[in-house]
Amino acid sequence: MSADPIIYCLEHLTDYWQFERLCSDLMAAAGYPAIDPLGGTNDRGRDAIDRTESVVGDTIFAYTVRVDWRKKLEEDCQRIKAEDHRPLKVIFVCTSALAASEKDKARRDVLATFGWELELYDLERVRVLLTGPHRHLIAQHPAIFCPPFFPQVGGLSIAQSPDTVVIDHVSTDHALASWLARKLSLDGYLTWSVGIAPLAGESIDASVRTLLQTRAAQYIPILSPAALKDRDFMDRCGAAGTRADFLLPCWSSSLMEALKGSRLGSIKPARFDTGWAGGLREVIAQLNSRAVKRHHSTEAGRAIALRAYFPEPVVSDTPGPVFANVFPATVPDSILICRLDRPLTEAEVVALRRVWAFVEADQTTLLSFIEPPATVPSMNEPHLPAYSWADIDRREGKRSVDVVKELVWRSLDVACAGKGLSWCDNRHVFYFPNPKVGQTNAPIRHVDGRDTHVAMNGQRQYGRGVRASTFQYQLGPRFRVGRDERGAWWVTTKLYVRVVDTSGVPFELKDIGRRRKAVTRSWWNKEWLARLLGVMQALRTHGSEIQVGSGARAVTVSSVPVKWSCPISIDVAALERARSFEQEMDELRALAERDDVDEDEDEDDSVREAGDE
Repeated sequence: MSADPIIYCLEHLTDYWQFERLCSDLMAAAGYPAIDPLGGTNDRGRDAIDRTESVVGDTIFAYTVRVDWRKKLEEDCQRIKAEDHRPLKVIFVCTSALAASEKDKARRDVLATFGWELELYDLERVRVLLTGPHRHLIAQHPAIFCPPFFPQVGGLSIAQSPDTVVIDHVSTDHALASWLARKLSLDGYLTWSVGIAPLAGESIDASVRTLLQTRAAQYIPILSPAALKDRDFMDRCGAAGTRADFLLPCWSSSLMEALKGSRLGSIKPARFDTGWAGGLREVIAQLNSRAVKRHHSTEAGRAIALRAYFPEPVVSDTPGPVFANVFPATVPDSILICRLDRPLTEAEVVALRRVWAFVEADQTTLLSFIEPPATVPSMNEPHLPAYSWADIDRREGKRSVDVVKELVWRSLDVACAGKGLSWCDNRHVFYFPNPKVGQTNAPIRHVDGRDTHVAMNGQRQYGRGVRASTFQYQLGPRFRVGRDERGAWWVTTKLYVRVVDTSGVPFELKDIGRRRKAVTRSWWNKEWLARLLGVMQALRTHGSEIQVGSGARAVTVSSVPVKWSCPISIDVAALERARSFEQEMDELRALAERDDVDEDEDEDDSVREAGDE
């Protein structure tokens, strides 16, 4: 067994991809800052490359953990020659201990055979770099330099490397601290937060203090009334405050009075009590002014965050279609003006809107694309006056474009009523009512031409055991009408998920979101698309179109969504693998949420939080 822990870890490493990353980081720190890691299985003989503009030719890097390093060197050189790369220098990094004579012979042979300069980094040379000027890389590669030789605290190596933004908080500020850690990670900073770190079995106070000494480039405590009462937390803030430009306090609520006259109160905080977005900008500005280095670029940080959710690529280079929840529409050229001989009652307006799309200009003037029904108390003009909405910007006190938008979505409301959808006075939306037994299965023609069906409503169970309850859900459309720069009209359709108890009474406040999650938790893009098609195709009146009115005065909306051809596509197989993992994690989160709800109800059933849907 090697006496040196660095040598032992390098000799026994099993993760070749991590070794490639270590080598590239080491080369970047050793004089090749422009190194471009290639790696993978299609690198054409190059693990990395450095294209320095000041010289003619490239520097190619090759890494290996194989014991037969000399054979691997020859194979790599032959591959580089076969690919016609023509480098000026080849840098070869290995985990073997080489004698001086072996290095000299390898350099002579590569120069004589290929005409390239060879530079070797063997086990001992790598060790010297990692114990000297580049020791910080040990902490950044915990998969190689792992316990027990290189201890960790809170999941972070405590080898000396002050490169991490440490976020400290008490339990009541967990949401803000977690959000801040994610946002800073996306911006390229290395972050560590008490609330999301693996600290089981460790002393939180001791672990944070250790990280402040070994890994912290900046200490960000989240201050709140609850935090001020935590003695260990405040002691850590006091200790950190003795280091210049090291402490960056963040207020989750106003603490002017509580900190008045204290040393901590004399440090200007980042104010999250007036808005999280503003607080984040203040934190990033201070990190920049204090020269806290980003570990990645903003783009790389976002890519790393994305890989945390999708560990394998889900995008394919093959072309594929993209569908939007947007549907083309056409409207008549003119708007009719209907004068009433008396104002309509509220009940008359409600009943009329189910069969006729109109806009109220005033109490006795209605605007519409379509002739009014006979029940409308009009002034019995033989021909209703009309005006061209495209030529007249404003009429009857209303902008013509706004009138057209309202008439289109009110026409779609008429279509919903005509197809038997119910109206919810509570949420102001049409929905597919639940049948007495089972669910409503709407037949659809999918975008790929398949004939299938999809549920427009149904029944679900919420909770577990004796607390389990049954509820119903119903889907309904919400429409937004717009016009593009070419003058074409379109309708954007969004699905509304209405949740009610078994007697049909809608849920309120937090109960809405909880039950919606129970319904839509497993719905991904393809499930939403199928239900969107089900809603629009259920409203069809003529072929693939939803038509309200007739002839030149009809409003028509296509049930076929807008489609584009994209040069790349989604790898469905990879997405399904990611989906199965996410669904498993989602189930675990759902169980945790239900447990939290059960505990809340046990503590106080009378407490209800005000809010909206």
